[in-house]
Amino acid sequence: MKRILDSVHGYIEIDNTYVENIVDTEYFQRLRRVEQTSTRTLFPSARHDRFIHSLGVFHLGCKIVSHLREDLQGEQIENIDSIFESYILSCILHDVAHSPFSHTLEEFYENQWSDLRGVLKQVVANPEFSEDWDNVSDPSAQHERMSAIVAVGKFGDYIRNRGADPVLVARMIIGLAFRDRVNHSFENAMIELIHGDVIDADGLDYVCRDAWASGYSTTSVDVERLISSIKIVRDQNNENYYRLCFTSKSLNEIESVLKVKTFQQYYVIHHHTVTYEQRLLVKALESAACFHVFGERNVGDSNRRKEALQRLCQVKCFFSQDGNNWIETDHTHIRIQLPMDDDFVSLMKPVRDDKYVSQWLSRKFLLKPLWKSKAEFYKRFKNLRDVKLTENSWIFHNDCRTFINQRTGIPLEDIWIEKATPKYKGKFANKVWIYVNREPTQYSKLFLKDISSFEPLQNEFFFIYIPRDADLQRILGDLENEYSKYFAIRA
Repeated sequence: MKRILDSVHGYIEIDNTYVENIVDTEYFQRLRRVEQTSTRTLFPSARHDRFIHSLGVFHLGCKIVSHLREDLQGEQIENIDSIFESYILSCILHDVAHSPFSHTLEEFYENQWSDLRGVLKQVVANPEFSEDWDNVSDPSAQHERMSAIVAVGKFGDYIRNRGADPVLVARMIIGLAFRDRVNHSFENAMIELIHGDVIDADGLDYVCRDAWASGYSTTSVDVERLISSIKIVRDQNNENYYRLCFTSKSLNEIESVLKVKTFQQYYVIHHHTVTYEQRLLVKALESAACFHVFGERNVGDSNRRKEALQRLCQVKCFFSQDGNNWIETDHTHIRIQLPMDDDFVSLMKPVRDDKYVSQWLSRKFLLKPLWKSKAEFYKRFKNLRDVKLTENSWIFHNDCRTFINQRTGIPLEDIWIEKATPKYKGKFANKVWIYVNREPTQYSKLFLKDISSFEPLQNEFFFIYIPRDADLQRILGDLENEYSKYFAIRA
């Protein structure tokens, strides 16, 4: 065993075979150069990476399996050892092909040169997997698909040698449950424990780790107590059906996890500074990509800028070092293999006079937000407090951007409207099952009036950024006067 001292969980013990076959490979070691979060512009101390996060998820996954082995003594579950080993391997490999710069770049990896769904189906080569994926709502993100591709494509033999199932590992990483929910209900419960909407090993680690690294104070989470409350039990109405639930003693911890997640999403990840810096990073990388791919500077065409960056973001760069698998640009012949944050930063250096690149490298931001928080927004626009806002609402629409341009003469390219609302996975209270009186019961049925603690408000929210030297008060005044014309039909 190798013991690794972790500032969050203490000592992490990991079997030498995992170290030799996974941790000490170049695929896993690259995670040392991939940022865990996008919040360092706000919290400079948040210098942690996907490497230690993956080890933390592995550590929690091992604890969960150890607890379940003891709790399920006497249960006759087919292939339980293989399922548990698949779960542990999915924990350590769940981010093995994570895109650089946390989640900022991952959307660019699904493109005409990089069909992640098609590649993953081909690598997994399992008809049931493909059929299930084609017939369910896809919960996976691009980095999860890439990680599943690399997990099966590069570590498949090792997974099989451990007595695990590479297909199940892929399902766990992307969160693809079996449609046959009776014969595979136990596997589905384990999938929820690595890729769940509410409580899973991945979420438990980043909730604790991000708070520790960033330094902000929020609700504490008793991870040990929460893990000890996990149960996978037979359904009262169908003894062959297993359901994931939590004992009633964990209610406070479940609510704590959701409160921390909500705080992180609304007040950290979607803080106005973080939101701006992430949009700026994309624009800077697009400028760099245009230079290296096309040999062009100051490209204004948004489609061409996006295409250039997509050309640098392909899943093939995670595979062998064969020359055919390098990402090679048309213009400067820069090659990218096993991409890290550093690779993309180096691409920006030759164009550091670009207006986006220079801002990102120096942090001398040229734009400022019209409002810095929801509180400021609703204080100013009182009539919108009880209105459900969306991206089609005039105040957050391109029509508003055009209005500001016409009133002030500010170029459209210098007026940014950026969404600051996390993706909503929906109805958390219905997804949490509490084990009470030897029977699993939905949280929402137990606490009909208390589900608000599980359901964050889903009113969409956006920031509008304008040049720092613009007259902020004048623009806000103009918006107050103008939006009233649209209020009755289009808030």
